[in-house]
Amino acid sequence: MARTRHTTRIRRSEAWMQVKDPDVITRWRKRRQLSQRDLAFLCRCSQNAISLIELGKMRTLSEDLAVAIAKRLDVPWEDLFAARDTSGVRRVPRGASSTRRPDAA
Repeated sequence: MARTRHTTRIRRSEAWMQVKDPDVITRWRKRRQLSQRDLAFLCRCSQNAISLIELGKMRTLSEDLAVAIAKRLDVPWEDLFAARDTSGVRRVPRGASSTRRPDAA
């Protein structure tokens, strides 16, 4: 008989940032004479991520990336991003489904 091991995924509460206006990020990047590739290198992310942020297709990003972008552009992060706290996240057992129905007795 196989033994099953029950593990629990712990979803840390992380702070996420929401982009206020993608065009403002583009303008600040161009004022600093940085290409998307240069900014991505300085922030240790991909050029594609910077492109998606500036196109408005990536509306939320990690706090670390948002702060790194603001720091490299020399702009207060509050001018570019709005904080979104997800501290209400709870533990979810691995393999658990919210659509599972209780067994009928």
